[in-house]
Amino acid sequence: MTSSLTNRQRKIIYSPLRLMLILAMSIFVIEFLDMFLIESIEGLAKVQEIFFDATLLTVALIPILFFYLFRPLVHLIHDYKQNEIQLKTYQNHLEQKVIERTRDLEEALTRLKKKNEVNYTTKMALIESEERFRQLFDQSEDAVILIASDGTIIDSNPTAESIFRKRKEEILSGGLEVLCAQADQLPRLNSILEQITNHGIPHRIDRFEYTIAPGEVRILSFRGKAITLQGARVAYTTFRDITTRVRLEEEALDIQARLIQANRMTSLGTMVSSVAHEINNPNNFLLMNAKIIDRAWPDIIPIIENHYQNQGDFSVARSTWSEARIFLPEAIDGLRQGALRISAIVGSLKEFGRDNRFSSQSLADVNAVVQLSASILNHHISRATHNFKLELAEGLPKVKGSARQLEQVVINLIQNALQALPDPTKGVRVTTGSDAESGDIFIQVIDEGNGIPPEIANRIMEPFFTTRLEFGGTGLGLAISSTIVKEHGGSIDFFSETGKGTTFTVRLCRETSPSTTARHEEHHDNS
Repeated sequence: MTSSLTNRQRKIIYSPLRLMLILAMSIFVIEFLDMFLIESIEGLAKVQEIFFDATLLTVALIPILFFYLFRPLVHLIHDYKQNEIQLKTYQNHLEQKVIERTRDLEEALTRLKKKNEVNYTTKMALIESEERFRQLFDQSEDAVILIASDGTIIDSNPTAESIFRKRKEEILSGGLEVLCAQADQLPRLNSILEQITNHGIPHRIDRFEYTIAPGEVRILSFRGKAITLQGARVAYTTFRDITTRVRLEEEALDIQARLIQANRMTSLGTMVSSVAHEINNPNNFLLMNAKIIDRAWPDIIPIIENHYQNQGDFSVARSTWSEARIFLPEAIDGLRQGALRISAIVGSLKEFGRDNRFSSQSLADVNAVVQLSASILNHHISRATHNFKLELAEGLPKVKGSARQLEQVVINLIQNALQALPDPTKGVRVTTGSDAESGDIFIQVIDEGNGIPPEIANRIMEPFFTTRLEFGGTGLGLAISSTIVKEHGGSIDFFSETGKGTTFTVRLCRETSPSTTARHEEHHDNS
């Protein structure tokens, strides 16, 4: 057997047309030669001719059929068997491959299912995480703003809209200028964000002011650090509104300072009471001796006058008797009057310091209250103004209340009026009177000061509110005065005009029945 034919040879050999042509040509040639030989041989019978013709044709066709039909068929059968064997081998190999591929596909499918399950679980966890982050982001009490390295605002939460009073779209489109109310804040914020995004350095600003609107300023704190978002470094910044905390801290410091001042005033009151007691004793000696000298002077003067008439003028206290006889009586009277003045002041201080609580049966004379209050503040009045007037209505009925507590009210109002004066040329006037319509008794303290600014007018009655903390003010005077007046069933109000002054009016209930004059009355020590 020869080697396997090529595809081209197979196509030529196995072609039916070729086989038919070869067979037809072979038969034609053999039959032609056969007929030629039979014709050349004489004496053959018809049967012999046919036999000879058939034999010759058969013998001639055998090699032709062998070479052109049998051999190709053998090759074809051989190729078929080879192909069958190869096909079987391929089939077995293919089946093995199919089994392997099927197993691989099943394993890949299993892995894919597991991967899909993991991916699904991861996706759900990521969605849940994003939802938690979004809730934390949105529910944060601080304004959270994500800023890119180029200064673009990526995202902001609802608190940022509340703090900066801008919609989210305005914040995202407005850029860093939205976060800076003052022009000088923008370069600083740019520098900080550059250090955060480029170098990863966290930064903080403990306090800065942000102007929401004219006259409305918020105090904010800033925190910033770098985070990675979608492969890029961005600045995670928070802005906290600390306005209330700062205000409370400032108020706490004010209250602490006022409490310290109040404690000092309490200590000062105790010391003043002690000093008044210590002054009263030697003053009594002065007053007693002044009375003795005053009584002895009429007995001494005739003797000295007789000596003056007989001997002439002589020296007395670096002067002469002719002059001393005039000023010595005035000096003795001045000594007595000064001692009486000291005694009156000490008595007023002691009366003012007594615990005289309001009783439903207590009555007070408003004119006496005003006079005693002005007497206690005489030194302050003389230093603060050259124009202080008392205009007290005569014949006023008494009012229900504690004289000592009402004195505290009047003293507070006069002190505030004196402190409001810009210079001593401006005056203070205290008046009393009766309201014809309501019948209430009123006390008015009128000053020519600068007036009360409108922005603080509604706060001056608050405890511990003062504009004179650095000068020792406690912010308790008007608050205590308001409480006292309300406890007496009265009212206290004021009218102020900027640049012209302020008028405080205290209205009190008058004595309602003549029989009440027999009740307990408060007496002032006017000696």
